[in-house]
Amino acid sequence: MNDKSAVDVKSKEFDEAFTYDGNDLGATYSQEATLIKVWAPTATKLKCHIQGMNVDTIEDMTKEEKGVWSCRLIGDYEGFSYVYHIYFDERMNVATDPYAIASSGNHKRTVIVDQAKIRVNSNKKILDPLKSYTDAIIYEIHVRDFSIGEDSGIRHKGEFLGLIEEGTKTINGEVSGLDYLTSIGITHVQLLPVYDFGSVDEFYPLDSYNWGYDPVQYSVPEGSYCTNIDDPYSRIIELKQTIAHLHSKKLRVIMDVVYNHIFDREKSAFENIVPGYYFRTDNEGNISNGSFCGNDIDSTRPMVRRFLLESTRIWIEDYGFDGFRFDLMGILDIETMNAIAAQTLKLDPNAMIYGEGWDMPTFLDESLKASMMNHAKMPSIAHFSDSFREKIKGGTLEDKFQEGGFGSGDLRKSIDAMHLLRGTVMATTYNGDHIEPYFAEPSHSVNYVECHDNHTLWDKLALSQSHETEEIRIKRHKLITCMVLLSQGIPFLHGGQEFLRTKQGEHNSYKSPDKINMFRWTQKDRNKEIVEYVKDVISLRKSYEEFRMQTKVDIQNYTQVDTLDTGIVVYKLEAKNENCGYSEIVVLINPKLEAVDLKLDESYTLILNDSGKVEEKTKKQEVTIEPLAVYVLIK
Repeated sequence: MNDKSAVDVKSKEFDEAFTYDGNDLGATYSQEATLIKVWAPTATKLKCHIQGMNVDTIEDMTKEEKGVWSCRLIGDYEGFSYVYHIYFDERMNVATDPYAIASSGNHKRTVIVDQAKIRVNSNKKILDPLKSYTDAIIYEIHVRDFSIGEDSGIRHKGEFLGLIEEGTKTINGEVSGLDYLTSIGITHVQLLPVYDFGSVDEFYPLDSYNWGYDPVQYSVPEGSYCTNIDDPYSRIIELKQTIAHLHSKKLRVIMDVVYNHIFDREKSAFENIVPGYYFRTDNEGNISNGSFCGNDIDSTRPMVRRFLLESTRIWIEDYGFDGFRFDLMGILDIETMNAIAAQTLKLDPNAMIYGEGWDMPTFLDESLKASMMNHAKMPSIAHFSDSFREKIKGGTLEDKFQEGGFGSGDLRKSIDAMHLLRGTVMATTYNGDHIEPYFAEPSHSVNYVECHDNHTLWDKLALSQSHETEEIRIKRHKLITCMVLLSQGIPFLHGGQEFLRTKQGEHNSYKSPDKINMFRWTQKDRNKEIVEYVKDVISLRKSYEEFRMQTKVDIQNYTQVDTLDTGIVVYKLEAKNENCGYSEIVVLINPKLEAVDLKLDESYTLILNDSGKVEEKTKKQEVTIEPLAVYVLIK
């Protein structure tokens, strides 16, 4: 049972009496005074415990309207820290400030900082406009993975600043780090969680590892990624510098956020300040656990929604992030997600919002979930396409490790592949089974086969295609990655996918050591030809707008797909602009282990084959498509 206060914090009456619409919660600093406010309507008494500069004092807080408590500290309190003492009759809880923007190490105390000292020009104004989500090419990386390897040549290993070092080389003298990142052709870097999380000791970060899907302070950067954990400014300024520098290289930055649950509900500031309010329960008070992490944030509560809006505002407006990837977005509700999307796009019309729209078993009516099945109710939000992942790569769950997809030899999935190439915007039923999901627009579909979760594509192929040679698996890897990049929708690559990244067969490496998770830069060096191939495919996508259709209507009018008796999938894209110098693009996909000779209706120019970009532009009406290859021709 949930520990409720005397009043029902889930009631309509409570909402009407205590919903606060001010924008001054947390600490508001000036040299003359600092105002501290916290929303705690069920508390009977509240004190603020302040420490710093040989000061250790407890200040009484005054109760104001709408359940807000406040205290004013006269004088300059920059760098001082505080926690709340919240009283409920005879019981007293201790909590940091949920609206904190700065913290001491390991989230022990909230720190008061001078906003003027953490302003960093985000360099957003130099970025070209993002006309459509489908113009994005997203590349996912974990801050620590990227630089921690001894072969990276990066000095700030495992830190924010390690992402922006220039001129670094691998131990083989090849390009690494930021210089490599800018060479691939991607448009967006998606960072795994960089807010404050609970599973890594910030003072001894190398003693443990975690992806960071265990939030503690939603609006404070993670301290294990900064250079000086004893300086509360370090983590803030260095993350802002990292984003600004990536912008200077024309790379946008997506923040991976986990607003669906908290690391430890009972120890969280939310639960200790307003017990029973912030977390979803059923009518009997049982805690919802759709996240499988012990709790679900109740985004339908007005003050929870208000908090989420404020936190996301901070990351966009103050830090300069270019959008969000929502973890387990289906636990949140549609109204909240649409409100976040509207606010985000108002602050930055070029931002992106997308997430995991899985239908999670949270205590929320199906019609209200921000899940994939309700995607049409969230027009500005995209969803990861698990159909693309499962049908093209093969099964990801433990009982399906051996199951292949279209790209790994299961030609029964050819019909799936045909529709997935068009972004699954064309609803079709075959053999009584639906191809799911049916996205209303290509901008709703994030196409991927590899991310931080589950096996890397290379490790998956090692399982499902263990009977094949490494040479054949490499061909399959290239074909599958090519399909991600040339399909309608939003292409998403896991960092290192382009050089056959491996996690030594580990399918859930969220807390595995660095030796499992780290970028192996020498592997990139060994697989230079594959990297160059992926670069060529990315360049092709960016060069031809037909691979980046913005609407379902355009896909219906300008594309068609078919499967020939030979097994070749033919994907045709009609030129949208009659003055572009070509009238049609044809993508030929050979999923078979033998070459196929094909005679075309007219003469075409081959521009991409299994080796990458074709420099010698000659027209031909007959073409031999190599095994497990994708060819692209233009007319």
